Amino acid sequence: MGRISKRGRSNGVENAAARGQKRYKAGIYARLSADADEKNESIDVQRGIAEKFVKEFNQKNKEAIDIVGYYCDLGKTGSNFNRDGFNRLLQDIRLGDIDCVIVKDLSRFGRNYLEAGNYIEKIFPFLGVRFIAVSDGYDTGEKGNDTRQMSTAMAAEIKNLVNDMYAKDFSVKAKTGLRQRREAGSYVGGLPPYGYIAVWEGKVRKLVSDENTAGIVEHIYKIFVEKESCTEVSDDLNRRRINPPAVYAKTKEVYCPPDMEYRGWDRGAVERIIKSSTYVGQLVQGKSTITARNEKNRIHKPKEEWLVKENVHKALISMELYHKAQEVRRKKQEESASHKHPAEGIPIGENVFHHVLYCGVCGKKMTRYSHAKTYADGKKARQEGYYCLNGGSSKVEICPQPNHISKQELAGILMAVFHKEFGIYLDKPERFMEAGKEQMRTAAFQMEKELKAVHGRRQRIEEKEAEVYRNYREGKLPQKEYVCFKTEQETSRRELEKLAEELEEKRKGLEKVQEKYLKAVRSLLKIKHRPAMQDGLLKKKGEELTVELVDALIEKLYVYPGKRVEMQFRYVNEMLEGVVG
Repeated sequence: MGRISKRGRSNGVENAAARGQKRYKAGIYARLSADADEKNESIDVQRGIAEKFVKEFNQKNKEAIDIVGYYCDLGKTGSNFNRDGFNRLLQDIRLGDIDCVIVKDLSRFGRNYLEAGNYIEKIFPFLGVRFIAVSDGYDTGEKGNDTRQMSTAMAAEIKNLVNDMYAKDFSVKAKTGLRQRREAGSYVGGLPPYGYIAVWEGKVRKLVSDENTAGIVEHIYKIFVEKESCTEVSDDLNRRRINPPAVYAKTKEVYCPPDMEYRGWDRGAVERIIKSSTYVGQLVQGKSTITARNEKNRIHKPKEEWLVKENVHKALISMELYHKAQEVRRKKQEESASHKHPAEGIPIGENVFHHVLYCGVCGKKMTRYSHAKTYADGKKARQEGYYCLNGGSSKVEICPQPNHISKQELAGILMAVFHKEFGIYLDKPERFMEAGKEQMRTAAFQMEKELKAVHGRRQRIEEKEAEVYRNYREGKLPQKEYVCFKTEQETSRRELEKLAEELEEKRKGLEKVQEKYLKAVRSLLKIKHRPAMQDGLLKKKGEELTVELVDALIEKLYVYPGKRVEMQFRYVNEMLEGVVG
Protein backbone atom coordinates (compact mmCIF):
# COMPACT_ATOMS: atom_id res chain seq x y z
CA MET A 1 0.00 0.00 0.00
CA GLY A 2 1.33 3.37 -0.93
CA ARG A 3 0.88 5.90 1.90
CA ILE A 4 0.93 9.68 1.47
CA SER A 5 0.88 12.52 3.92
CA LYS A 6 -2.14 14.79 4.09
CA ARG A 7 -2.09 17.18 1.17
CA GLY A 8 -2.46 20.90 1.09
CA ARG A 9 -6.18 21.68 1.27
CA SER A 10 -8.07 23.54 -1.39
CA ASN A 11 -10.23 26.54 -0.53
CA GLY A 12 -13.28 24.31 -0.36
CA VAL A 13 -11.60 22.13 2.22
CA GLU A 14 -10.46 25.13 4.28
CA ASN A 15 -13.94 26.60 4.22
CA ALA A 16 -15.43 23.29 5.31
CA ALA A 17 -12.95 23.05 8.14
CA ALA A 18 -13.68 26.61 9.22
CA ARG A 19 -17.40 25.83 9.30
CA GLY A 20 -16.81 22.73 11.41
CA GLN A 21 -18.39 20.46 8.80
CA LYS A 22 -17.91 16.71 8.50
CA ARG A 23 -14.47 15.62 7.23
CA TYR A 24 -13.72 12.19 5.80
CA LYS A 25 -10.39 10.33 5.72
CA ALA A 26 -10.49 8.58 2.37
CA GLY A 27 -8.63 5.60 0.99
CA ILE A 28 -8.59 5.25 -2.81
CA TYR A 29 -8.78 1.62 -3.91
CA ALA A 30 -7.74 0.49 -7.41
CA ARG A 31 -7.58 -2.98 -8.93
CA LEU A 32 -6.21 -4.28 -12.20
CA SER A 33 -6.65 -7.88 -13.25
CA ALA A 34 -4.71 -9.78 -15.90
CA ASP A 35 -7.46 -9.13 -18.47
CA ALA A 36 -5.96 -7.58 -21.60
CA ASP A 37 -9.23 -5.64 -22.21
CA GLU A 38 -8.59 -3.59 -19.08
CA LYS A 39 -5.52 -1.73 -20.34
CA ASN A 40 -7.51 1.53 -20.30
CA GLU A 41 -8.31 0.87 -16.62
CA SER A 42 -4.72 1.25 -15.39
CA ILE A 43 -4.03 1.97 -11.73
CA ASP A 44 -2.94 5.53 -12.54
CA VAL A 45 -6.14 6.16 -14.52
CA GLN A 46 -8.30 4.90 -11.65
CA ARG A 47 -6.41 7.04 -9.12
CA GLY A 48 -6.68 10.10 -11.34
CA ILE A 49 -10.46 9.76 -11.67
CA ALA A 50 -10.83 9.38 -7.89
CA GLU A 51 -8.54 12.36 -7.17
CA LYS A 52 -10.45 14.57 -9.61
CA PHE A 53 -13.72 13.60 -7.94
CA VAL A 54 -12.35 14.53 -4.50
CA LYS A 55 -11.12 17.90 -5.73
CA GLU A 56 -14.49 18.79 -7.27
CA PHE A 57 -16.36 17.39 -4.26
CA ASN A 58 -14.45 19.62 -1.83
CA GLN A 59 -15.21 22.72 -3.93
CA LYS A 60 -18.95 22.07 -4.27
CA ASN A 61 -20.03 20.47 -1.00
CA LYS A 62 -20.30 21.41 2.64
CA GLU A 63 -18.47 18.21 3.60
CA ALA A 64 -14.76 17.63 2.91
CA ILE A 65 -12.69 14.58 1.94
CA ASP A 66 -8.96 14.16 2.65
CA ILE A 67 -7.06 11.44 0.75
CA VAL A 68 -4.87 9.74 3.33
CA GLY A 69 -3.94 6.50 1.58
CA TYR A 70 -3.80 4.54 -1.68
CA TYR A 71 -4.47 0.79 -1.91
CA CYS A 72 -4.08 -1.29 -5.04
CA ASP A 73 -4.05 -4.88 -6.27
CA LEU A 74 -2.28 -5.82 -9.51
CA GLY A 75 -3.13 -8.95 -11.45
CA LYS A 76 -5.97 -9.95 -9.08
CA THR A 77 -9.35 -11.25 -10.18
CA GLY A 78 -12.41 -9.31 -9.04
CA SER A 79 -14.31 -12.47 -8.14
CA ASN A 80 -12.01 -13.16 -5.18
CA PHE A 81 -11.88 -10.65 -2.27
CA ASN A 82 -8.82 -12.26 -0.67
CA ARG A 83 -6.40 -9.62 -2.01
CA ASP A 84 -3.42 -8.05 -0.24
CA GLY A 85 -4.28 -4.41 -0.98
CA PHE A 86 -7.94 -4.88 -0.09
CA ASN A 87 -7.01 -6.61 3.18
CA ARG A 88 -4.73 -3.69 4.11
CA LEU A 89 -7.62 -1.31 3.40
CA LEU A 90 -9.88 -3.29 5.76
CA GLN A 91 -7.19 -3.28 8.45
CA ASP A 92 -6.85 0.52 8.30
CA ILE A 93 -10.65 0.85 8.44
CA ARG A 94 -10.73 -1.22 11.63
CA LEU A 95 -7.97 0.96 13.11
CA GLY A 96 -9.99 4.09 12.37
CA ASP A 97 -7.49 5.50 9.86
CA ILE A 98 -10.02 5.31 7.00
CA ASP A 99 -13.75 6.16 7.08
CA CYS A 100 -14.35 6.63 3.35
CA VAL A 101 -13.59 4.29 0.44
CA ILE A 102 -13.43 5.63 -3.13
CA VAL A 103 -13.22 3.48 -6.27
CA LYS A 104 -13.52 4.34 -9.96
CA ASP A 105 -16.51 2.04 -10.39
CA LEU A 106 -18.07 -1.02 -8.80
CA SER A 107 -16.26 -3.47 -11.10
CA ARG A 108 -12.91 -2.27 -9.68
CA PHE A 109 -14.19 -2.98 -6.17
CA GLY A 110 -15.23 -6.53 -7.05
CA ARG A 111 -17.14 -8.73 -9.46
CA ASN A 112 -18.66 -11.08 -6.89
CA TYR A 113 -22.23 -9.75 -6.58
CA LEU A 114 -23.06 -11.25 -3.19
CA GLU A 115 -19.78 -10.44 -1.45
CA ALA A 116 -19.54 -6.90 -2.88
CA GLY A 117 -23.10 -6.21 -1.72
CA ASN A 118 -22.28 -7.54 1.74
CA TYR A 119 -19.41 -5.06 2.13
CA ILE A 120 -21.29 -2.07 0.69
CA GLU A 121 -24.66 -2.62 2.40
CA LYS A 122 -23.69 -4.22 5.74
CA ILE A 123 -20.03 -4.12 6.75
CA PHE A 124 -19.15 -0.56 5.70
CA PRO A 125 -22.31 1.03 7.20
CA PHE A 126 -21.73 -0.81 10.50
CA LEU A 127 -18.16 0.50 10.64
CA GLY A 128 -19.30 4.03 9.73
CA VAL A 129 -17.53 3.97 6.35
CA ARG A 130 -18.78 5.98 3.38
CA PHE A 131 -18.48 4.21 0.01
CA ILE A 132 -18.20 6.07 -3.31
CA ALA A 133 -18.09 4.58 -6.82
CA VAL A 134 -17.32 7.62 -8.99
CA SER A 135 -18.28 6.52 -12.51
CA ASP A 136 -21.45 4.81 -11.26
CA GLY A 137 -22.59 7.89 -9.29
CA TYR A 138 -22.95 5.73 -6.19
CA ASP A 139 -22.42 7.39 -2.78
CA THR A 140 -23.57 6.15 0.64
CA GLY A 141 -23.05 9.55 2.25
CA GLU A 142 -25.62 11.76 3.93
CA LYS A 143 -27.84 11.78 0.80
CA GLY A 144 -27.90 8.01 0.67
CA ASN A 145 -31.61 7.82 1.50
CA ASP A 146 -33.10 10.17 -1.08
CA THR A 147 -35.03 8.91 -4.12
CA ARG A 148 -32.24 9.60 -6.59
CA GLN A 149 -29.69 7.74 -4.46
CA MET A 150 -32.09 4.81 -4.03
CA SER A 151 -32.42 4.59 -7.80
CA THR A 152 -28.64 4.69 -8.08
CA ALA A 153 -28.40 1.92 -5.50
CA MET A 154 -30.78 -0.26 -7.50
CA ALA A 155 -28.74 0.39 -10.61
CA ALA A 156 -25.59 -0.45 -8.66
CA GLU A 157 -27.06 -3.81 -7.60
CA ILE A 158 -27.87 -4.60 -11.20
CA LYS A 159 -24.36 -3.62 -12.26
CA ASN A 160 -22.84 -5.76 -9.51
CA LEU A 161 -24.86 -8.71 -10.77
CA VAL A 162 -23.68 -8.00 -14.31
CA ASN A 163 -20.08 -7.82 -13.04
CA ASP A 164 -20.50 -11.19 -11.35
CA MET A 165 -21.86 -12.68 -14.57
CA TYR A 166 -19.01 -11.03 -16.49
CA ALA A 167 -16.43 -12.67 -14.21
CA LYS A 168 -17.93 -16.09 -14.87
CA ASP A 169 -18.23 -15.41 -18.59
CA PHE A 170 -14.67 -14.10 -18.77
CA SER A 171 -13.39 -17.24 -17.04
CA VAL A 172 -14.86 -19.33 -19.86
CA LYS A 173 -13.50 -16.96 -22.53
CA ALA A 174 -10.06 -16.88 -20.90
CA LYS A 175 -9.85 -20.68 -20.94
CA THR A 176 -10.95 -20.70 -24.58
CA GLY A 177 -8.31 -18.11 -25.48
CA LEU A 178 -5.65 -20.04 -23.61
CA ARG A 179 -6.52 -23.22 -25.49
CA GLN A 180 -6.38 -21.37 -28.82
CA ARG A 181 -2.88 -20.09 -27.99
CA ARG A 182 -1.78 -23.60 -27.08
CA GLU A 183 -3.21 -25.00 -30.31
CA ALA A 184 -1.25 -22.35 -32.20
CA GLY A 185 1.94 -23.75 -30.64
CA SER A 186 2.48 -20.86 -28.22
CA TYR A 187 4.31 -21.67 -24.97
CA VAL A 188 2.02 -20.38 -22.18
CA GLY A 189 3.94 -21.70 -19.18
CA GLY A 190 6.18 -19.81 -16.75
CA LEU A 191 9.94 -20.28 -16.87
CA PRO A 192 10.98 -22.16 -20.02
CA PRO A 193 12.46 -25.65 -19.59
CA TYR A 194 16.20 -25.97 -18.95
CA GLY A 195 17.97 -25.71 -22.32
CA TYR A 196 15.48 -23.25 -23.82
CA ILE A 197 14.58 -19.57 -23.70
CA ALA A 198 11.16 -18.13 -24.63
CA VAL A 199 10.82 -15.42 -27.30
CA TRP A 200 7.83 -13.75 -28.96
CA GLU A 201 7.29 -14.26 -32.68
CA GLY A 202 4.35 -12.01 -33.39
CA LYS A 203 1.57 -13.17 -31.05
CA VAL A 204 3.13 -16.60 -30.51
CA ARG A 205 5.60 -17.30 -27.69
CA LYS A 206 8.14 -19.82 -28.96
CA LEU A 207 10.79 -21.93 -27.27
CA VAL A 208 14.25 -21.30 -28.72
CA SER A 209 17.44 -23.20 -28.00
CA ASP A 210 19.59 -21.67 -25.24
CA GLU A 211 23.12 -21.93 -26.61
CA ASN A 212 24.55 -21.87 -23.08
CA THR A 213 22.74 -24.99 -21.79
CA ALA A 214 21.51 -26.90 -24.86
CA GLY A 215 24.71 -28.96 -24.96
CA ILE A 216 24.35 -29.85 -21.27
CA VAL A 217 20.91 -31.36 -21.94
CA GLU A 218 22.37 -33.65 -24.61
CA HIS A 219 25.23 -34.54 -22.25
CA ILE A 220 22.67 -35.53 -19.57
CA TYR A 221 20.90 -37.91 -21.96
CA LYS A 222 24.15 -39.53 -23.15
CA ILE A 223 25.45 -40.13 -19.61
CA PHE A 224 22.09 -41.56 -18.54
CA VAL A 225 22.01 -44.01 -21.47
CA GLU A 226 25.61 -45.03 -20.72
CA LYS A 227 25.38 -45.31 -16.91
CA GLU A 228 21.64 -46.16 -16.64
CA SER A 229 21.40 -44.11 -13.45
CA CYS A 230 20.06 -40.63 -12.68
CA THR A 231 22.30 -40.51 -9.62
CA GLU A 232 25.38 -41.12 -11.78
CA VAL A 233 24.31 -38.22 -14.00
CA SER A 234 23.78 -35.84 -11.06
CA ASP A 235 27.17 -36.81 -9.61
CA ASP A 236 28.82 -36.05 -12.96
CA LEU A 237 27.15 -32.62 -13.15
CA ASN A 238 28.07 -31.86 -9.56
CA ARG A 239 31.72 -32.74 -10.13
CA ARG A 240 31.73 -30.21 -12.97
CA ARG A 241 29.95 -27.66 -10.68
CA ILE A 242 27.23 -27.01 -13.25
CA ASN A 243 24.42 -24.98 -11.72
CA PRO A 244 21.03 -26.74 -11.54
CA PRO A 245 18.05 -25.28 -13.47
CA ALA A 246 16.65 -23.16 -10.60
CA VAL A 247 20.02 -21.51 -9.90
CA TYR A 248 20.75 -20.94 -13.59
CA ALA A 249 17.33 -19.30 -14.08
CA LYS A 250 18.19 -16.74 -11.37
CA THR A 251 21.88 -16.11 -12.03
CA LYS A 252 22.30 -17.00 -15.73
CA GLU A 253 25.61 -18.56 -14.67
CA VAL A 254 26.13 -22.02 -16.21
CA TYR A 255 28.95 -22.90 -13.80
CA CYS A 256 29.12 -22.03 -10.11
CA PRO A 257 31.93 -19.51 -9.42
CA PRO A 258 34.68 -20.77 -7.06
CA ASP A 259 33.81 -18.23 -4.38
CA MET A 260 30.09 -19.09 -4.30
CA GLU A 261 28.29 -21.82 -2.36
CA TYR A 262 27.35 -24.62 -4.74
CA ARG A 263 23.79 -25.95 -4.76
CA GLY A 264 23.99 -29.00 -6.95
CA TRP A 265 21.78 -31.36 -8.91
CA ASP A 266 19.82 -34.23 -7.42
CA ARG A 267 18.25 -37.35 -8.90
CA GLY A 268 14.82 -35.71 -9.29
CA ALA A 269 16.11 -32.79 -11.37
CA VAL A 270 17.84 -35.17 -13.77
CA GLU A 271 14.81 -37.45 -14.03
CA ARG A 272 12.51 -34.54 -14.93
CA ILE A 273 14.75 -33.72 -17.89
CA ILE A 274 15.13 -37.35 -18.98
CA LYS A 275 11.40 -38.05 -19.16
CA SER A 276 10.40 -34.74 -20.82
CA SER A 277 9.44 -34.96 -24.48
CA THR A 278 10.02 -31.20 -24.83
CA TYR A 279 13.61 -31.93 -25.88
CA VAL A 280 12.52 -33.69 -29.10
CA GLY A 281 10.38 -30.71 -30.23
CA GLN A 282 7.11 -31.77 -28.62
CA LEU A 283 5.04 -29.31 -26.57
CA VAL A 284 2.70 -30.80 -23.95
CA GLN A 285 0.46 -28.25 -22.18
CA GLY A 286 -2.85 -28.04 -20.33
CA LYS A 287 -1.97 -30.65 -17.71
CA SER A 288 -3.73 -28.65 -15.00
CA THR A 289 -6.06 -25.69 -14.53
CA ILE A 290 -7.03 -23.25 -11.77
CA THR A 291 -10.42 -21.92 -10.68
CA ALA A 292 -11.36 -18.24 -11.01
CA ARG A 293 -12.50 -17.85 -7.40
CA ASN A 294 -9.49 -19.52 -5.86
CA GLU A 295 -6.23 -19.05 -7.74
CA LYS A 296 -4.44 -21.53 -5.44
CA ASN A 297 -6.83 -24.38 -6.25
CA ARG A 298 -5.06 -26.33 -9.01
CA ILE A 299 -6.88 -29.22 -10.71
CA HIS A 300 -4.83 -31.91 -12.50
CA LYS A 301 -6.46 -33.04 -15.74
CA PRO A 302 -6.46 -36.60 -17.20
CA LYS A 303 -3.85 -37.38 -19.85
CA GLU A 304 -6.39 -37.57 -22.68
CA GLU A 305 -7.22 -33.87 -22.10
CA TRP A 306 -3.62 -32.69 -22.47
CA LEU A 307 -2.83 -30.62 -25.57
CA VAL A 308 0.13 -32.09 -27.47
CA LYS A 309 1.81 -30.34 -30.44
CA GLU A 310 4.61 -31.93 -32.46
CA ASN A 311 7.66 -30.21 -33.97
CA VAL A 312 6.80 -26.72 -32.69
CA HIS A 313 10.37 -25.86 -31.67
CA LYS A 314 13.91 -27.06 -32.26
CA ALA A 315 14.80 -30.43 -30.74
CA LEU A 316 17.91 -30.51 -28.51
CA ILE A 317 18.43 -34.27 -28.82
CA SER A 318 17.77 -36.81 -31.54
CA MET A 319 14.68 -39.00 -31.45
CA GLU A 320 16.97 -42.04 -31.34
CA LEU A 321 18.74 -40.83 -28.19
CA TYR A 322 15.40 -39.94 -26.55
CA HIS A 323 13.95 -43.40 -27.22
CA LYS A 324 17.11 -45.06 -25.85
CA ALA A 325 16.71 -43.06 -22.63
CA GLN A 326 13.03 -43.98 -22.32
CA GLU A 327 13.90 -47.62 -22.92
CA VAL A 328 16.40 -47.49 -20.05
CA ARG A 329 13.74 -45.92 -17.80
CA ARG A 330 11.19 -48.56 -18.81
CA LYS A 331 13.65 -51.40 -18.22
CA LYS A 332 14.57 -50.16 -14.75
CA GLN A 333 10.90 -49.73 -13.82
CA GLU A 334 10.13 -53.28 -14.96
CA GLU A 335 13.07 -54.65 -13.00
CA SER A 336 11.84 -52.96 -9.85
CA ALA A 337 8.29 -54.22 -10.40
CA SER A 338 9.31 -57.82 -11.22
CA HIS A 339 11.63 -58.35 -8.26
CA LYS A 340 10.13 -60.23 -5.38
CA HIS A 341 10.81 -58.13 -2.35
CA PRO A 342 13.81 -59.71 -0.59
CA ALA A 343 12.52 -58.63 2.82
CA GLU A 344 9.17 -60.38 2.45
CA GLY A 345 8.28 -62.09 5.71
CA ILE A 346 10.87 -60.11 7.68
CA PRO A 347 9.04 -57.07 9.06
CA ILE A 348 10.99 -53.92 9.71
CA GLY A 349 11.37 -52.90 13.34
CA GLU A 350 10.53 -49.54 14.88
CA ASN A 351 12.89 -46.66 14.21
CA VAL A 352 14.00 -46.15 17.81
CA PHE A 353 16.53 -43.40 16.94
CA HIS A 354 14.26 -41.41 14.61
CA HIS A 355 13.94 -38.31 16.82
CA VAL A 356 17.47 -38.08 18.22
CA LEU A 357 20.06 -39.23 15.65
CA TYR A 358 22.12 -36.62 13.75
CA CYS A 359 25.31 -36.46 11.71
CA GLY A 360 28.06 -35.02 13.88
CA VAL A 361 29.73 -33.31 10.89
CA CYS A 362 26.92 -31.43 9.09
CA GLY A 363 24.14 -31.69 11.69
CA LYS A 364 21.65 -33.26 9.27
CA LYS A 365 19.28 -35.93 10.58
CA MET A 366 20.58 -39.35 9.66
CA THR A 367 18.54 -41.52 7.32
CA ARG A 368 17.63 -45.11 8.13
CA TYR A 369 18.34 -47.91 5.67
CA SER A 370 17.03 -51.46 5.89
CA HIS A 371 17.51 -54.51 3.71
CA ALA A 372 17.25 -58.29 3.94
CA LYS A 373 20.44 -60.37 3.81
CA THR A 374 20.32 -63.96 2.60
CA TYR A 375 22.96 -66.31 4.05
CA ALA A 376 24.53 -69.38 2.43
CA ASP A 377 22.10 -71.71 4.19
CA GLY A 378 19.12 -69.81 2.73
CA LYS A 379 18.14 -68.06 5.95
CA LYS A 380 17.32 -64.36 5.86
CA ALA A 381 17.93 -61.62 8.38
CA ARG A 382 17.20 -57.92 8.32
CA GLN A 383 20.17 -55.54 8.34
CA GLU A 384 19.42 -52.03 9.56
CA GLY A 385 21.49 -48.92 10.01
CA TYR A 386 21.79 -45.18 9.52
CA TYR A 387 23.73 -42.91 7.16
CA CYS A 388 24.07 -39.21 6.39
CA LEU A 389 22.68 -38.20 3.00
CA ASN A 390 25.34 -35.48 2.74
CA GLY A 391 28.20 -37.78 3.64
CA GLY A 392 30.50 -38.24 0.65
CA SER A 393 27.93 -36.63 -1.70
CA SER A 394 29.18 -34.68 -4.69
CA LYS A 395 26.25 -32.27 -4.41
CA VAL A 396 27.43 -30.61 -1.20
CA GLU A 397 30.85 -30.09 0.33
CA ILE A 398 29.99 -29.70 4.03
CA CYS A 399 30.20 -33.44 4.78
CA PRO A 400 33.05 -34.82 2.63
CA GLN A 401 33.36 -38.33 4.16
CA PRO A 402 30.78 -41.16 4.15
CA ASN A 403 29.15 -41.44 7.57
CA HIS A 404 27.19 -44.56 8.54
CA ILE A 405 26.63 -46.96 11.42
CA SER A 406 24.55 -50.12 11.83
CA LYS A 407 21.64 -50.22 14.26
CA GLN A 408 23.25 -53.14 16.11
CA GLU A 409 26.51 -51.24 16.64
CA LEU A 410 24.72 -48.09 17.80
CA ALA A 411 22.44 -50.01 20.16
CA GLY A 412 25.43 -51.84 21.65
CA ILE A 413 27.22 -48.55 22.39
CA LEU A 414 24.09 -47.07 23.92
CA MET A 415 23.36 -50.06 26.14
CA ALA A 416 26.89 -49.99 27.50
CA VAL A 417 26.53 -46.30 28.34
CA PHE A 418 23.18 -46.93 30.06
CA HIS A 419 24.75 -49.56 32.31
CA LYS A 420 27.57 -47.20 33.21
CA GLU A 421 25.58 -43.98 33.65
CA PHE A 422 22.43 -45.29 35.31
CA GLY A 423 23.79 -48.26 37.23
CA ILE A 424 23.72 -46.42 40.58
CA TYR A 425 20.10 -45.38 40.09
CA LEU A 426 18.97 -48.82 38.98
CA ASP A 427 19.85 -50.12 42.48
CA LYS A 428 17.04 -47.92 43.86
CA PRO A 429 14.20 -48.47 41.35
CA GLU A 430 11.31 -47.35 43.58
CA ARG A 431 12.90 -44.00 44.44
CA PHE A 432 13.95 -43.61 40.80
CA MET A 433 10.32 -44.03 39.70
CA GLU A 434 8.91 -41.78 42.43
CA ALA A 435 11.32 -38.94 41.58
CA GLY A 436 10.03 -38.85 38.02
CA LYS A 437 6.39 -38.92 39.13
CA GLU A 438 6.92 -36.09 41.60
CA GLN A 439 8.53 -33.86 38.98
CA MET A 440 5.68 -34.60 36.58
CA ARG A 441 3.08 -33.72 39.24
CA THR A 442 4.80 -30.40 39.94
CA ALA A 443 4.90 -29.52 36.24
CA ALA A 444 1.22 -30.49 35.81
CA PHE A 445 0.17 -28.31 38.79
CA GLN A 446 2.01 -25.31 37.35
CA MET A 447 0.41 -25.87 33.94
CA GLU A 448 -3.10 -25.99 35.42
CA LYS A 449 -2.38 -22.79 37.36
CA GLU A 450 -1.38 -20.96 34.17
CA LEU A 451 -4.44 -22.25 32.31
CA LYS A 452 -6.78 -21.01 35.07
CA ALA A 453 -5.13 -17.57 34.90
CA VAL A 454 -5.73 -17.39 31.13
CA HIS A 455 -9.38 -18.44 31.51
CA GLY A 456 -9.80 -15.75 34.17
CA ARG A 457 -8.44 -13.05 31.85
CA ARG A 458 -10.74 -14.21 29.05
CA GLN A 459 -13.77 -14.01 31.37
CA ARG A 460 -12.86 -10.46 32.39
CA ILE A 461 -12.57 -9.47 28.70
CA GLU A 462 -16.06 -10.83 28.00
CA GLU A 463 -17.49 -8.93 30.97
CA LYS A 464 -15.81 -5.71 29.83
CA GLU A 465 -17.15 -6.21 26.28
CA ALA A 466 -20.71 -6.61 27.60
CA GLU A 467 -20.40 -3.39 29.63
CA VAL A 468 -18.97 -1.35 26.73
CA TYR A 469 -21.61 -2.72 24.35
CA ARG A 470 -24.38 -1.55 26.67
CA ASN A 471 -22.85 1.93 26.76
CA TYR A 472 -22.66 1.93 22.96
CA ARG A 473 -26.30 0.86 22.55
CA GLU A 474 -27.42 3.50 25.05
CA GLY A 475 -25.58 6.21 23.15
CA LYS A 476 -23.00 6.82 25.86
CA LEU A 477 -20.10 5.75 23.62
CA PRO A 478 -19.45 6.98 20.02
CA GLN A 479 -19.30 4.34 17.31
CA LYS A 480 -15.69 5.22 16.47
CA GLU A 481 -14.56 4.56 20.05
CA TYR A 482 -16.58 1.36 20.13
CA VAL A 483 -14.96 0.12 16.90
CA CYS A 484 -11.47 0.92 18.27
CA PHE A 485 -12.34 -0.87 21.52
CA LYS A 486 -13.58 -3.94 19.60
CA THR A 487 -10.37 -3.99 17.54
CA GLU A 488 -8.19 -3.86 20.66
CA GLN A 489 -10.31 -6.48 22.41
CA GLU A 490 -10.18 -8.77 19.40
CA THR A 491 -6.38 -8.54 19.40
CA SER A 492 -6.26 -9.35 23.12
CA ARG A 493 -8.73 -12.20 22.64
CA ARG A 494 -6.66 -13.74 19.85
CA GLU A 495 -3.50 -13.49 21.96
CA LEU A 496 -5.23 -15.21 24.89
CA GLU A 497 -6.70 -17.90 22.65
CA LYS A 498 -3.27 -18.56 21.20
CA LEU A 499 -1.75 -18.71 24.69
CA ALA A 500 -4.50 -21.05 25.87
CA GLU A 501 -3.93 -23.33 22.87
CA GLU A 502 -0.20 -23.40 23.54
CA LEU A 503 -0.71 -24.22 27.22
CA GLU A 504 -3.24 -26.90 26.36
CA GLU A 505 -0.80 -28.45 23.90
CA LYS A 506 1.92 -28.36 26.57
CA ARG A 507 -0.45 -30.00 29.05
CA LYS A 508 -1.24 -32.79 26.61
CA GLY A 509 2.45 -33.05 25.79
CA LEU A 510 3.26 -33.33 29.49
CA GLU A 511 0.85 -36.23 29.82
CA LYS A 512 2.56 -37.96 26.91
CA VAL A 513 6.00 -37.24 28.40
CA GLN A 514 4.90 -38.71 31.73
CA GLU A 515 3.63 -41.85 30.04
CA LYS A 516 6.80 -42.18 27.95
CA TYR A 517 9.02 -41.52 30.96
CA LEU A 518 7.42 -44.22 33.07
CA LYS A 519 7.63 -46.67 30.17
CA ALA A 520 11.28 -45.73 29.68
CA VAL A 521 12.04 -46.29 33.37
CA ARG A 522 10.41 -49.71 33.27
CA SER A 523 12.41 -50.54 30.12
CA LEU A 524 15.58 -49.32 31.77
CA LEU A 525 14.96 -51.42 34.87
CA LYS A 526 14.67 -54.53 32.70
CA ILE A 527 18.31 -54.21 31.64
CA LYS A 528 19.57 -53.91 35.22
CA HIS A 529 20.93 -57.45 35.53
CA ARG A 530 21.61 -58.13 31.82
CA PRO A 531 25.11 -57.73 30.36
CA ALA A 532 25.04 -55.30 27.47
CA MET A 533 27.71 -56.79 25.25
CA GLN A 534 29.02 -60.20 24.34
CA ASP A 535 31.91 -60.58 21.91
CA GLY A 536 31.35 -57.00 20.80
CA LEU A 537 27.73 -57.64 19.75
CA LEU A 538 24.41 -56.89 21.38
CA LYS A 539 22.88 -60.05 22.82
CA LYS A 540 19.47 -60.90 21.47
CA LYS A 541 17.82 -60.99 24.88
CA GLY A 542 19.36 -57.56 25.62
CA GLU A 543 17.72 -55.83 22.69
CA GLU A 544 15.43 -53.82 24.95
CA LEU A 545 15.79 -50.43 23.29
CA THR A 546 12.47 -48.71 22.52
CA VAL A 547 11.41 -45.30 21.24
CA GLU A 548 10.12 -44.45 24.74
CA LEU A 549 13.42 -45.36 26.38
CA VAL A 550 15.58 -43.46 23.89
CA ASP A 551 13.36 -40.34 23.73
CA ALA A 552 13.02 -40.21 27.53
CA LEU A 553 16.72 -40.37 28.30
CA ILE A 554 18.49 -38.97 25.20
CA GLU A 555 18.28 -35.41 23.87
CA LYS A 556 20.52 -35.94 20.82
CA LEU A 557 22.90 -38.54 19.42
CA TYR A 558 25.71 -37.46 17.10
CA VAL A 559 27.48 -39.98 14.88
CA TYR A 560 30.86 -39.20 13.27
CA PRO A 561 32.81 -41.02 10.55
CA GLY A 562 34.59 -43.99 12.06
CA LYS A 563 31.49 -44.80 14.19
CA ARG A 564 32.35 -42.38 16.97
CA VAL A 565 29.24 -41.42 18.97
CA GLU A 566 28.46 -38.45 21.20
CA MET A 567 25.25 -38.16 23.21
CA GLN A 568 23.38 -35.54 25.20
CA PHE A 569 21.19 -36.85 28.02
CA ARG A 570 17.72 -35.39 28.39
CA TYR A 571 17.34 -36.25 32.10
CA VAL A 572 20.45 -35.30 34.06
CA ASN A 573 21.02 -34.90 37.80
CA GLU A 574 18.11 -32.47 38.17
CA MET A 575 15.70 -35.15 37.01
CA LEU A 576 17.10 -37.71 39.39
CA GLU A 577 17.49 -35.33 42.32
CA GLY A 578 16.59 -37.07 45.58
CA VAL A 579 16.92 -40.59 44.19
CA VAL A 580 20.29 -41.21 45.80
CA GLY A 581 21.85 -39.93 48.96
